[in-house]
Amino acid sequence: MHVKGFILEDDQGREFVVGCERPYAQLGKKFFLRGWQRRRLVPLHYTDRELRQIVGGVLVTLDELFQSLPRFVENREADVSTSRVESVGNGGNVSA
Repeated sequence: MHVKGFILEDDQGREFVVGCERPYAQLGKKFFLRGWQRRRLVPLHYTDRELRQIVGGVLVTLDELFQSLPRFVENREADVSTSRVESVGNGGNVSA
């Protein structure tokens, strides 16, 4: 599987897409940030300061997402069972 991108919404209701320019290529791993309106990508027209705040928020949000995902380790006894991960329709929550 390849991650092609994430759609995020900030506190002001603006939606952004963080995506991988070439998800099939592992060299360089270049990412883009675009606006998302009516199911299409749009250019961002913000000041440098606003863009830094947006990118900072995106990084914090993605870090929180990855920190909340179950960890799979080599030791089978310590593995989190996939049956404990609820469907995406339920918000992708992890059961306790």
